[in-house]
Amino acid sequence: MYKFLSLTLISLLAVFGQYVIAGGRFERTISRPFGSVLKVHNGMRWGSWGQKEMCPTGMYATGFSLKVAGMWESLLVGDNTALNGIRLHCINPSKSSSGPYEDYATIQSDVGSWGKWSDIKWCSSGFLTSFQLRVEPYQGTWDDTAANNIRFNCSGNAEMLQGSGMSWGEWGDWSEKCGGKGICGIETMVEQPQGVGDDTALNDVHMYCCD
Repeated sequence: MYKFLSLTLISLLAVFGQYVIAGGRFERTISRPFGSVLKVHNGMRWGSWGQKEMCPTGMYATGFSLKVAGMWESLLVGDNTALNGIRLHCINPSKSSSGPYEDYATIQSDVGSWGKWSDIKWCSSGFLTSFQLRVEPYQGTWDDTAANNIRFNCSGNAEMLQGSGMSWGEWGDWSEKCGGKGICGIETMVEQPQGVGDDTALNDVHMYCCD
């Protein structure tokens, strides 16, 4: 009976876009108000936009991790997809102001089917405030990979964090900087598996800013 009630509660929360993890802490939400959306102009356009996910109220993204299909995996499957997913890791600044962080919430939008998740990279202080995307342009009859890597700026001490993605393509321009405290949400454009066609996985990303 208790198991049934727990599953029912989780299902009801999922309907409203909220998920609960151990200890009763909210892991993510889709309904948090935001002040602005950060975009870059070099993303590709294969796929569709996933559902945005937001840090719990009062929390802001201070770290990130990437899902990347490495060279060996790409050789095995016969297709390079490079960057497949981005996770943001959110902290409550009233509880902790500098890393390492033990109590945090993790959010992500749509994610590709290949690759492994990297370790988390944290701002030493402050929050993520802007980003830059490394993207490979259209390759014609050759293999396309679309988004390859991402960088973030931190608000605490002008620190820049670079992901452990792949190196095809070029870095585009930086997004605008959050006008509020920092990044608090994410939305990704991901191409679903193409079967015998060329796969690219993650193509573009939007970041949301909160006051």
